[in-house]
Amino acid sequence: MVVIREKALFTVSISWLSLSHINDLGPSRSRDRFMEPHSLFKHTKQLIEERGVPQVLDVENSIRVHKPTLTGSDSPASHYIRPPDGMTAEAFIEWFESIPDHRDFRLTLVPILGLDTFHQPLISTDDFAKKYFHDNHARFVRVVGKSDNAIDAMAAFVEALKLPFDANQFPHHSEFSVSGYRPPEKGRATEVKLLFKPADHSQLMKVERLVSVHLDEFNLGMEIIATRHSTREQPPELMLTCVENSAAGVAFLDDLVKSLPRATSEEIVSATEEAKRSHGHTVAAPSGLHFTAPQVPTRVMSPEQLKKNVVANLADVMRASHFADGAEIKVVLAGTTIEVGFPRTISSLFIATSFKEAKHIKELANACMGVRTDPTYREGWAAAYHFDSKAGTLHIRAVETGAEPPSGWKSVPR
Repeated sequence: MVVIREKALFTVSISWLSLSHINDLGPSRSRDRFMEPHSLFKHTKQLIEERGVPQVLDVENSIRVHKPTLTGSDSPASHYIRPPDGMTAEAFIEWFESIPDHRDFRLTLVPILGLDTFHQPLISTDDFAKKYFHDNHARFVRVVGKSDNAIDAMAAFVEALKLPFDANQFPHHSEFSVSGYRPPEKGRATEVKLLFKPADHSQLMKVERLVSVHLDEFNLGMEIIATRHSTREQPPELMLTCVENSAAGVAFLDDLVKSLPRATSEEIVSATEEAKRSHGHTVAAPSGLHFTAPQVPTRVMSPEQLKKNVVANLADVMRASHFADGAEIKVVLAGTTIEVGFPRTISSLFIATSFKEAKHIKELANACMGVRTDPTYREGWAAAYHFDSKAGTLHIRAVETGAEPPSGWKSVPR
């Protein structure tokens, strides 16, 4: 999941929740289950103390908010998570699997390169994705799990990542004053209005984007929504709205309000008039809104080298995804072929092997998709396979696009 940087990322499909999350679970999910912190919550807190805070891209929320045009089939993953700086995907998986009850979480961790192909449009639509997930040469870990246990476990992970308000990190903190505050009450969301003292709607639009990224960095993007007024006739205000009963979100906004001065009615009127006068003026983008553009691969290699690199990467992905329940995977024949051994089964009195063509070739096709998330290996090759029933071995090769597979071999569906 070609030389890969030490940056590591991973994706998840989402226990101990804030009350807002518990309410979303419906009547069939008992609140009693959340009286004690989930074990993953505790271990994640320890990870943060020792290594730092991971970054999480919530795919479903990003799609809902930014509405990109996606291609391909739906992904089973609902998050991509980037472990702390200096922690590789392999190290993250090792940490996760060291948790004594990690098998109870019902999660599958699969390293891949970059975002899944059909999620690439998120990079151009979501500033948070653009900032942290643009590098298609970085190795990710995709975490898949849809059972109740998996949902609870990943909710606990995200909950543990939420950070408290920090005035030193809040974008352009000194340029705001509080112009309105509606505290939490039953049936109503918490709302904070911040008057932007530079009184320029164009600049405020850029600051709004920075604040949205900041909330995602603090893992509060699902709880707190940042917006601004849609017309220049209204005050230059940033509005932060927190979903009902989100303890972490309410605490964040409460601390934010306490950290800022109150705006008087005269200041609000003055800022509104100033914003009208500044309409049409060109304003430099505020510092911090500079994201690295997605990298375009420039590597050129011969067809033979391309095929060898694909084989090496495909073997890595297959091992990481525990292909065929962790069967031994070897690269043979001078790096041109992957060999997988399948044992004989007791149920067949050792006449047949545990190889199931439909099941295992589908797994192989998914692994090929993982290799193709790196733009360098997206085109120019296809995969072919041959199963030797006598020896019980599956062989896999990369062939040039459009070329017929060797005699007796079959093409892996793409």
